[in-house]
Amino acid sequence: MNHMEHNHRAIVNAVREGTALSRIDLSRSSNLSLATAKRVVDELLERGMLEEGEALRGPGRGRKASALRLGSRYGFSVGADVQPDSLRLTGLAFDGTVIYRRELSPDTDDRDSLQGLLVAELRRALADSSAASRGSLLGIGVGIAGLVDAREGVVLYCPGLPGWENAPLASTLGECFGVEVLVDDAVRCMALAEKRHGAARGLGTFLYLYIGSGVGSGIVLDNRIYRGTNGVSGEFGHITVKEDGPLCTCGNKGCLEAVVSARAILERARELVAAGVHSTLGADTAGSPDQALSLEGIYQAALRGDKLATMLVAEAEESIGIGVADLINIFDPGTVVLAGEVIETFHGLILEGIQKIVRRRALHVISQRTVIMKGAFETNIASLGAATLVIEQILGNEVLNL
Repeated sequence: MNHMEHNHRAIVNAVREGTALSRIDLSRSSNLSLATAKRVVDELLERGMLEEGEALRGPGRGRKASALRLGSRYGFSVGADVQPDSLRLTGLAFDGTVIYRRELSPDTDDRDSLQGLLVAELRRALADSSAASRGSLLGIGVGIAGLVDAREGVVLYCPGLPGWENAPLASTLGECFGVEVLVDDAVRCMALAEKRHGAARGLGTFLYLYIGSGVGSGIVLDNRIYRGTNGVSGEFGHITVKEDGPLCTCGNKGCLEAVVSARAILERARELVAAGVHSTLGADTAGSPDQALSLEGIYQAALRGDKLATMLVAEAEESIGIGVADLINIFDPGTVVLAGEVIETFHGLILEGIQKIVRRRALHVISQRTVIMKGAFETNIASLGAATLVIEQILGNEVLNL
């Protein structure tokens, strides 16, 4: 994957950010002379990285300048999101247009079988994206639910997917497809997607907190993803929020993930129903706890005033609020983006409560100046972010911090 020259990178990124649309604007924003800016723009137009759009409005009767935008046919990237129970793919044109989406549920967690399915689905995505006449493949990105050394492209550990320990996924896929492959933690991919395409667009510093099948975070500080010394920062799910709480997969007790993940909430609901706690939450015809119990079912029961459902939602709200308060005391991010299945389902009942808990528990000077919002995406966000990894790499942006 070729890196761009400094002047070319500055111009393309200015157009991408929307801070400059004409050659004169670009000259000012990039501190280049007008002659140099015009030469670089002409080179980028010839390469297809930029294209001219509609004429810009301006005073006078002279020739109107054309608005510049990213080239829609320069090329495309493909991103994949590998989870224990799902595989999602997104094709992304260079200009940010989504040109391909697919989601499927693998019937295997065997490493070789799943990796073979990933390769087959990537080939399908490449063929369909190429058919959209968006140029050539620029690269592949993969987000995976686990600990990832993004700098080396190695999956260190993936709970729920046995056999993925120390898996050199980037080099394996790179040999298959002949392009550079970037691999990262799925939640960091989600954070990148929100920064470039969603709720965090334009923000240099924010926390992205995912609360769904697992719990994790993507930390963006001063326009760079914070990775930590060992490259595995962001394990938000393993801060302790409940002393002597339920056992977590990491071996500790009372971790946030063991309390507020979708799995944890449903397990607690089933345990309480089985213990005879009165509730309208489902029981099957035999009177046994309903194994099909869902977050949506709990949400609807809480809206109806069911005491058990209301308690479950309130417990999640309290624990999430405690975790968020701890993080903003440390990072002072200005903005916190909450996402994931638990947030998507419960946000109508808990978002305001989380904000109140954070203001009560965090330092006043920080909490009063922190915006807490819901993420913009519900599905395919990690694969969108994985595809975006490639574009960031091409443009030489420091946000990846690789």
